[in-house]
Amino acid sequence: MGPLVHLLTRGFVRGRKETMKYQVRLLVMSSGERLPVLCTSDGQPLIGPMVYVLTELRAQGRSSATIRHSLEAIMVLQMALDQQQIDLDARMRGGKYLQIHEVDLIARTANQPIRAFEREPAKQLSRASAANRLHYILQYLRWQAFGYLMQLDAHENGYLALRDRVEKACNALKARSPCLSIRSQSDQRQGLSDKSLAVLQTVVDGVQQVWKNEHAQARNQLMLRWLLELGIRRGELLGVRLCDINFQRLEVFIARQADAKEDPRAKQPLAKTHERVLPLSDELADLTHNYVMWCRANQGLSRRHEYLFVSGGTGKPLSLAGANKLFIALREAGLNLPDDLTAHILRHSWNDRFSKEMKRAGVSPEHEQKMRSVLMGWSPTSETAATYTRRYVRERASGAMKLMQGRLHIDGGNP
Repeated sequence: MGPLVHLLTRGFVRGRKETMKYQVRLLVMSSGERLPVLCTSDGQPLIGPMVYVLTELRAQGRSSATIRHSLEAIMVLQMALDQQQIDLDARMRGGKYLQIHEVDLIARTANQPIRAFEREPAKQLSRASAANRLHYILQYLRWQAFGYLMQLDAHENGYLALRDRVEKACNALKARSPCLSIRSQSDQRQGLSDKSLAVLQTVVDGVQQVWKNEHAQARNQLMLRWLLELGIRRGELLGVRLCDINFQRLEVFIARQADAKEDPRAKQPLAKTHERVLPLSDELADLTHNYVMWCRANQGLSRRHEYLFVSGGTGKPLSLAGANKLFIALREAGLNLPDDLTAHILRHSWNDRFSKEMKRAGVSPEHEQKMRSVLMGWSPTSETAATYTRRYVRERASGAMKLMQGRLHIDGGNP
């Protein structure tokens, strides 16, 4: 793995107070690799989860974010086991495994937000997040049990009995995963309404001044414009370097830079999609060039790195937390913007606008899907588009129903 360069020691990834028995910490290697590690509160790694990460997740090329989510789920599992004073390794050595009431407690614990364990106010965990957490817990439990069973003789009497107990417990836990039915679609993310987009546009155009600091105002306006015009992810936006922008050809290269050595951010912003080249409008290119020349250049250490968007004063590459503050400020600015406004909501909004533009242009659904996949960085056969066009599809469906209802009224109810 290479020697350790940096250890993010603040509690539980997001910099919370170290009040929990377990924490997910981040190791940054000299190679640039970011490796999450599940530790006790005094910084000692848990051996089982560490072996699981190295032999399974890391070996499969899972991203740092995926490993972190998996370890957060394992941490919740470990807290549930501690609560019941369960040592699974000792249980398996005795030929036993989880009882049904213990499975129930694990499932209930997995549905709680992390802040609940710190006795802090927290929003209810979404059904999708709870289902994902249980999925990660199941993967780890199966790996742990399989590793122990592999040490036994398959012909021993205890082998088949233990394997059966493990399988029944895992199936019971899987059955307790929240059902993501059609009814839960109302909770899924959608793009902004036309009214909210119009309000946000006043911020982008500078009509509404949300930030008092001159650099923050200019940078955040530009970041919003990039998100609205290009539909890129937050991690892709923060990963854009000056060398990725071609001002002559009006293009930007959206690159994948996982584990980049030159990125000083411990929690590195990442691109989840394919690399691609996107066009820049004349206005967006001019505004970006002006920001680089007259705003960015005056910020601290900005000349020592290539990343486009920087923190005010220090000039260091803007962090994920810094980008999140942009949307916190917007939500708290009294502009009646949605409470769930994030960078990703703007990606949904871009896809809604793209759908409307394709309809006006008379582009066939097949060509629309191919064009969208290229611009979003998805594979040509990806069906991800359905996730990003919920508002547009719902509005079209509602419009079609109203049209049918109007015709029914005109026809006097005749079919």
